[in-house]
Amino acid sequence: MTQVRQWGDGPGLAGAICVVTGGLGFIGSNLVHHLLDAGAAVRVIDGLVPSHGGDRRNVDRPDDNRVDVEVLIARIGETSGDRVGELIDGADVIFNVAGQVSHTASMSDPLNDLHLNALDHAQFLETVRRVNPAVRIVHTSTRQVYGRVASLPVDETTAANPVDVNGVAKLAGEQLHMVYAQAYGLAATSLRLSNVYGPRQRLTSDGLGFLPVFIRHALLGEKIEIFGDGAQRRDCLHVDDVVAALVAATSDPAVGRVYNVGHRCDHSLAEIAGHIVDAAGGATDVRFVPWPGDHQRIDIGSFATDSTLIGAELGWKPEVELEDGLTATMAFYREHPWYLSST
Repeated sequence: MTQVRQWGDGPGLAGAICVVTGGLGFIGSNLVHHLLDAGAAVRVIDGLVPSHGGDRRNVDRPDDNRVDVEVLIARIGETSGDRVGELIDGADVIFNVAGQVSHTASMSDPLNDLHLNALDHAQFLETVRRVNPAVRIVHTSTRQVYGRVASLPVDETTAANPVDVNGVAKLAGEQLHMVYAQAYGLAATSLRLSNVYGPRQRLTSDGLGFLPVFIRHALLGEKIEIFGDGAQRRDCLHVDDVVAALVAATSDPAVGRVYNVGHRCDHSLAEIAGHIVDAAGGATDVRFVPWPGDHQRIDIGSFATDSTLIGAELGWKPEVELEDGLTATMAFYREHPWYLSST
């Protein structure tokens, strides 16, 4: 596989006991691999919720680099027994990545989204407070909390104004972490992630963002359909840069803080599709189609992330350019074709 970047050990990871919620999914599993490479002991909690992309194969390691990962299949808000509490007991860091990310699914089943992104996190924070109140927690939120904005790029002073239930629920989960930091002294941080792509992302669902959909169609030589005229802009963040931000956020200055995490460069959807086609070998057509009603009513328009704050306070910045990241991503999926057929 083409390598995008090499990792160091990161702050305080060697020998640390790290819990990754959602650790069998896209971002979580990439984080698991980095933590293992850094010498951490890793425990995973994952509910394996259908359609979310969690798969045990995501944490498979080469035989010559095999490290045991303790895996608990459970929702983080599980209340029967104390399996979640037992797993987080004694942990040094919790990376709380679990959640539902589909905007359209949040509108078709809003109560489920609220349970997964808010209520489960409330119960999980209660478990943390009871079992391991000294643990470090880094939570993943989303740029979707901002909704439609008046000016770009968007920094953390922009008011949250979500346009769908997913944005509401993720904002609630984020604010719960901040409440527990302020009221109970839990060492929590939340990261508002931009559009993330890269290895180990579920490709076979149309509801998890436009990037995996475009990548799937390009790999299969199928047409890429863009809603509208393709002029809307997004910044795209390789998962390696997300992992770097998660690790950076374990440092002391990040406690009680909420940070934007996005790329400094934004592109139109038409440009992004073109880069994806090029990375896949150029055998795919791109066409523009009318907006479906269920998508258009929750569309946020153009978005570009201002990540100045996390750069100034934690020293993080994105390192992977879109063209390089897409080339490495395509190489990964060609070497692991099961992602194109797995349900």
